[in-house]
Amino acid sequence: MELKFLGIGAAYYPSLGSTSAYFTVQDHFYLIDCGETIFASVWNNRDLQKCTDIHVLITHLHSDHIGSLGTFVSYCKKILNKDVTVLSPDKTIKNILSLTGVSADSYNYCCDFYDIFPGNLTIVPNSTSHVSNMPCYGYMISVGEERVYYGGDSDSIPSEVLLGLKDGSIDLAFQEVTYQTGCHSGHISLEQLCQIVPADIRHKVICMHFGGDFMDAVIKAGFRVAERVL
Repeated sequence: MELKFLGIGAAYYPSLGSTSAYFTVQDHFYLIDCGETIFASVWNNRDLQKCTDIHVLITHLHSDHIGSLGTFVSYCKKILNKDVTVLSPDKTIKNILSLTGVSADSYNYCCDFYDIFPGNLTIVPNSTSHVSNMPCYGYMISVGEERVYYGGDSDSIPSEVLLGLKDGSIDLAFQEVTYQTGCHSGHISLEQLCQIVPADIRHKVICMHFGGDFMDAVIKAGFRVAERVL
């Protein structure tokens, strides 16, 4: 399973695109978030065009994560003639899509993550700490023996994820990062990331959601940087 990033930027740094990634399992296409810039990046994607079913995982409802979701769902249904399933523990997404003119019969909605998806795929949501006015989630994604954690927007990394990276039960963690130091509610700084992630597992942490060009500092600290698929 390979996560391919369509964007790696924060809300106020559009030159890197809204942070979003996708992966495929068999002939199913899984998109993680669909922010403001993402439809323009994904509409003619080869993997999207040749898949049979489309699934969209939502981490939270900020516009840099769902800003073009309505257009994407409508396009897949009306132009590609493909079924779309929106997956989120937060049912508010249904109301937002309705307000943007996307009817409930245009897509499937799923908040039950207990079933195994096609290709022996499992997806488990994990509540994250980002903002106080909406629920936010990361996702543990497993295909067979491969297991990765996608943190979404969060000001921390769950202790069980750090333990999993240490003992090898989790292969990779995709984690947002900001260059600003000190207490910045909702996001984790590179300084904080260095404090909580031991040096010997930093190569397993792939950073994303950049609000500026500080990738060299991230790499120097021992972490990896998500790369966009252009």
